[in-house]
Amino acid sequence: MKTLSFSQELIQAAQPYLKANMAHPFIQAVINDRLDSKALNYYIQQDLRYADAETVVQANLVAKSTTIEDQRMFADQLSTHLGTVNELFKSLTENTSDSWTDQRYQPIQPVTFIYRSHILSPIAQGSLLDLLTPFEAGNWLYIELGKYLADTKKVKPDNAFYSWVKAVQDPHLAGQDGISNRFLKVIDREAANASPEHLEQVKQQFVRSILLEWYFWDAAYKQLTWDNWGHHVLNSDGGDLL
Repeated sequence: MKTLSFSQELIQAAQPYLKANMAHPFIQAVINDRLDSKALNYYIQQDLRYADAETVVQANLVAKSTTIEDQRMFADQLSTHLGTVNELFKSLTENTSDSWTDQRYQPIQPVTFIYRSHILSPIAQGSLLDLLTPFEAGNWLYIELGKYLADTKKVKPDNAFYSWVKAVQDPHLAGQDGISNRFLKVIDREAANASPEHLEQVKQQFVRSILLEWYFWDAAYKQLTWDNWGHHVLNSDGGDLL
């Protein structure tokens, strides 16, 4: 029997969480073109703040690389990220009642804070493998969700999320030689020199990124804020906030 590569093991472990993301009411609302404008606004505002953390991660991927080839790859992708992220969210904003200037630099809300901390934490002492793997999990999930949404054939040009679905299917990201597959190859290369214990820790970080993506959709769907969390603590009846 053919042995799975480490990146294949990561993807296999993430499958239940991928299915859960697909089933989330936010994603189902996108499919049925019933996404609340407040949920879309929240998503845009919070994902912009998450994208700021992605910028920091990608800059540190350059710094943690030990070859010129890796440094160029990560630097080129950082440049692409900086050149496209605002345009995507501007296009999404066109489908809301808010102006673009109102979307940028909104307060970082609880789930966004937790997810940002998750991908930023390996910077201090983690290896290239530690930093890249939980970051790549988000790329992989968005590509898979983009495929899923496209395959429904329900997300038409007049759907508020149409530009998002198109963006995450771009060959530069999702193609056979796209950046996501190139990142997975780096992960496999780095994993070859890691201990089984280290690999298990890294796998958990990959899976947790997919888990946090579910909570990110959930927070947007419910527009959760720090005030909600504070109110829940001070007035809790024992129910679940999330």
